[in-house]
Amino acid sequence: MPAYRSIRIQMPDRPGALAAVSTALSVQQVNIVRLDVVGYHEGMVVDDLLVSGPDQEHIGRAIGGFQHDVVVRTFDETSGDPALQIADGLVAIARARGRDEALQRLLDSALRIARADSVAIGRACDDGSMMIEPDMEEEPLHITSSEACIGRHVLHRQTAVAFPVSADETLDGVCRVSPCAWVALAPLGAFAVVIFTRTLNIPFLRDELERVAVFTEAAGATLRLRGDIEASGSMRAGQEASLPPGAITLGDVHRAQYA
Repeated sequence: MPAYRSIRIQMPDRPGALAAVSTALSVQQVNIVRLDVVGYHEGMVVDDLLVSGPDQEHIGRAIGGFQHDVVVRTFDETSGDPALQIADGLVAIARARGRDEALQRLLDSALRIARADSVAIGRACDDGSMMIEPDMEEEPLHITSSEACIGRHVLHRQTAVAFPVSADETLDGVCRVSPCAWVALAPLGAFAVVIFTRTLNIPFLRDELERVAVFTEAAGATLRLRGDIEASGSMRAGQEASLPPGAITLGDVHRAQYA
């Protein structure tokens, strides 16, 4: 039975770069099962590859044969077609029996679509605080109205945000969901956000953020039609956190770091 591995490669955007990767793989009898172009940044292209080979040793040797200017990061889970994953996730939410099942299916689908290590839902409360539910069966985390929170930035502007977590900075409330190196947030309607975290230093790229935002917007509309989340109302103001260095949004890029 063949072995599989899901990897992300960052390489110079020049003729022959992908051909060199393919050659290094073929020498070790490793095939590219799926290739998704994740995005571009400053002359570099970022691709997600699902590869297969005789065993993990062959795959490891093939990756070791890449040229020195190819950066490789490995995901624990294998990847599927992003468009199909979004469609399957929305269908699963629509078919759910009850609110709790719909929200759990949202979390499960969001985890796959974002290639994240953890996913949570943050809700704006009437008193200006935010409640973050890491899982439908776990105790929620409470962020008071006086505690700075990027989740409020996302809700007030209705835009997705991603940022690296620096060990020498005070953690935003949303970073307490799980130990992480990168965080992304996207609106789920007017009063809730979906929070995605990656434990390893695998940045969320702008194109990924757009994909995540499309899913959460469609998922929010589906949940509103089902009556599972609020369609209207008001949100009391709370302290809003400023975006940290390296943050990206769908409207702007703030010194984003992809290396």
